[in-house]
Amino acid sequence: MGRYITLFLIIALFFSGTVSPVYANNRGNIDELKKEISELEKMIKLLNEDIDNRLKRIEELEKELVYTEREMKRNEEKLAQAQQRYEEILKHFAGRVRSAYMKGGASYIEILLDAESFGELIIRLAYLRNILNRDALLVSGIREERDEINNRQLAMEKQRKIIEDRRYQMQAERLNLEEQRKALNKLLNASKENLAEELAALPQAESKPIYGVVYDNHPKARPQHGLAKASVVYEYEVEGLITRYLALFADLPTKVGPIRSAREHSTMLAWENGVNFISAGGSKDNLDRIAQWGVSYTNALAHPAFYRDSSRSAPHNLYVNLATLNRATPSGERVIRPGNLSRKGQPANTITISYSNTYKVIYQYDREKKAYKRLINDVPHKDATGEEIWARNVIIQYTAHPTDIFRRPTPEVVGEGVIDFYAMGQHFRGKWVKESPSSPTRFFYEDGQEIERIYGQTWIQIARP
Repeated sequence: MGRYITLFLIIALFFSGTVSPVYANNRGNIDELKKEISELEKMIKLLNEDIDNRLKRIEELEKELVYTEREMKRNEEKLAQAQQRYEEILKHFAGRVRSAYMKGGASYIEILLDAESFGELIIRLAYLRNILNRDALLVSGIREERDEINNRQLAMEKQRKIIEDRRYQMQAERLNLEEQRKALNKLLNASKENLAEELAALPQAESKPIYGVVYDNHPKARPQHGLAKASVVYEYEVEGLITRYLALFADLPTKVGPIRSAREHSTMLAWENGVNFISAGGSKDNLDRIAQWGVSYTNALAHPAFYRDSSRSAPHNLYVNLATLNRATPSGERVIRPGNLSRKGQPANTITISYSNTYKVIYQYDREKKAYKRLINDVPHKDATGEEIWARNVIIQYTAHPTDIFRRPTPEVVGEGVIDFYAMGQHFRGKWVKESPSSPTRFFYEDGQEIERIYGQTWIQIARP
């Protein structure tokens, strides 16, 4: 949560001074977000308390379950002992009947009828009465044992039911806990998404670029260093069915490159952006043109700050540390760019530009990031740090590509032509206009309103019609 508050403070700092009216216009949104965050924190606290209570109850149920199972095991042992005694009594009683009551197969009545005198009959009656009394006690004991076994069986069944109920209750509590956790996660995710959308919709300040570096894009030059940190990147065709980049930097990476030579169009694009133009030299006509136009320029082949990386082969290994180059002063100028588009276009989740049969650029829109993931030949485009490259704005600038006297493709970037503009998963048709080599290239919607790029990295793909 703290990082969002920090972001608010950063935005507030950016919107200070001359841009304070912009901040004032969005202050109401910020206050609403703060209120939403406060309510969210209260909800999270209540849900956490509920989760803690459920966890305690589950712990109590587990203890009861352990105790019940232990008692059930003891009852099983007692039942086994009672059953053993019951079987022993039955066995003893059966033997007793055979030995005492059924002598020679005679019944009780036959024993009495065999008496030869009245006195013998009285004796036999007394004898049988004693036997019957003892048998009655034995039978009573057997009944008590049987009742005890039955009672213990009923108790065991009751305990089984308790265990089953406890297990069911425990499972229900766990399911409720999971539902609470899902609700918590859903609430958090929804709130974060809403907060991110609100923050993304706020205008943000971007520093003006101070360096423009010509990048090598030969397969042996990939992955490049520092490219993910650029503010704006132009891609244009050169000889050999490959492309190069002109990357504009406001942030200053410590390793940038590989660096390659200048072209007429890359020089004009650097000139219009008012940056210090950096290239690995260039042909005589292009170097003369740079001097004639008075472009702020640093020749990487003639400056001690540039170096060759021995891990790569020349010419794909020339680099510089922009943070220590000291050829341009960081600009205090800020450009306020919106977080959302001012109009709605046609849905566009995939963009494809084919520069040759062996080189294809693809952009795939990610709704969560609200940006386009860049791919080269279907493989995610990453710089040398492993950071993926994402574009918030993509402009395809269509123009003629005549060749110069050295048979090099030379896109005509002065004049006007058609564009395709992509941002926020939407597509717009429009046009570009550049009146002179030094004037800025301006981009317009079809109705003539000038396009205001949203904040974030912009890729301008210069392509054939």
